[in-house]
Amino acid sequence: MGFKLAPIFSDNMVLQRDSEVVVWGKAESGDLLVGKICGQKVETYAEDGEFRLIFKDLKAGGPFELEILSKDQEVIFNNVLVGEVWIAGGQSNMEFNLKDSIGAEKEIEQSNYPDIRYYNVPDIVYENGDEVLPEGIIDTGWSIASPDTAAYYSAVAYHFAKNLYNDLKVPIGIVNCNKGGTSAASWMNEKYLAEDEELSEAYLEQYKKAIENLTDEEEDRLTAEFYKSQEDYNKREEEYKKKYPERSMAQLHGEIGSVPWPPPLGRKSYQRPCGLYKTKFRKITPFKVRGVIWYQGEEDSAKPHLYKKLFSRLIKCWREDLENPELPFVFVQLPMFNDEKLDTWQLVRDAQLYTYKNIRSTSMIVTVDLGEAEDVHPKNKKTVGERLALVARQDVYKEEIKGHSPIYNGYNIIGNKVEINFDDVLPGELIIKDDTELKGFEIYDKNRNLYPAKAYIVEDRVIVSSDKVNEPIGVAYGWKNYVEINLFNNIGLPASPFNTLSKY
Repeated sequence: MGFKLAPIFSDNMVLQRDSEVVVWGKAESGDLLVGKICGQKVETYAEDGEFRLIFKDLKAGGPFELEILSKDQEVIFNNVLVGEVWIAGGQSNMEFNLKDSIGAEKEIEQSNYPDIRYYNVPDIVYENGDEVLPEGIIDTGWSIASPDTAAYYSAVAYHFAKNLYNDLKVPIGIVNCNKGGTSAASWMNEKYLAEDEELSEAYLEQYKKAIENLTDEEEDRLTAEFYKSQEDYNKREEEYKKKYPERSMAQLHGEIGSVPWPPPLGRKSYQRPCGLYKTKFRKITPFKVRGVIWYQGEEDSAKPHLYKKLFSRLIKCWREDLENPELPFVFVQLPMFNDEKLDTWQLVRDAQLYTYKNIRSTSMIVTVDLGEAEDVHPKNKKTVGERLALVARQDVYKEEIKGHSPIYNGYNIIGNKVEINFDDVLPGELIIKDDTELKGFEIYDKNRNLYPAKAYIVEDRVIVSSDKVNEPIGVAYGWKNYVEINLFNNIGLPASPFNTLSKY
């Protein structure tokens, strides 16, 4: 029978330097497997139909050959590099292609980086025996960044990789594992949802109810009807924009409605809980990586009160499966977006701030200034990737640089004013960007009513007050789906939204 390696192993791949690199696959139990790379030779016997070869402390460089042998088979991978490997996870804003981002034409033209490699995990949304959806999907293996390939790379991941490469001067590998419109629940082991009553009820039980009496034929019919309704809507939207180019998206939605969403939930739905965890993420574990960059949360804005638990459990799950309890998780706090259906994005951002403050080995970048009021997919992905790289350089690679936004860390009530304190700023480093007055601050009266507030900077603090509030109990900043904010630090990073009544 011979052996079969996990699909992530191919020519042009990048392996993680200075670590235990696992090469795994399937083989007849008892077969001897031999692996060779960079002068190392390791051996193992297959057990229960599986094997693992472990190489230790590979040094950055290449190209190398990786050779895997058994008594009657030999596989050689060529042009293998050793460097830094990161998983790019999340939903559509991580999936968003470089070709669709601001400045794409020039970036693609200049994307000749032989030492940046990219593996796109095949977009399998359902598999059961021989049935795999979508049909005919092909694993193209690792590719080399160039004008011929980079257009369909994740824009955020590409800019992250490019910035890391220019700084570290070692090969960079990106494992792209994401899908638009997905909850964090889609990317987790079921046990992490089942162990919490609220999460189990909101995700697992809801799914079980949806499929209880659902036949395959009915699911296929509902799915086809959904995508037909989306297609019809897109045509109406296009016609409306041609007829009324000056009108806003709010006006458009007021007249023709919003795009149909979500898709029907069924056994083959890519949105089902734990689905993509099995069909995509588990296919790449335990591939050794330095860390994860993550951009997700939009789909969970309908259940924002659960996101603290959901996100923290996802991180724990991925660390377990990637066999590193301290695996760095560098994530994007959601930008501003004027969601017309739910005013909850600030609650998701707050849950992300909570995660950063409470879960070890996490880093968060703030992107509230990069949002677009009427587009859930802001086009400026370069700045997102640059900020992820900057904070990774500080937190993961321990460079002596400033990579963090100002982060709320407490308050004091002084008479009718509230004094806000921040982490990651020194006196004089807070600034007001592009204006003379701070925007986005509100103040709570003793009955928890919010009022617009005046705010000003004093050294490394912000003082907040309102003529309408004599006995304040707290402050909120950026506490809406979409609101103008302009508190930054002196290297151009925006302060994170916060609410002093939240528990961090």
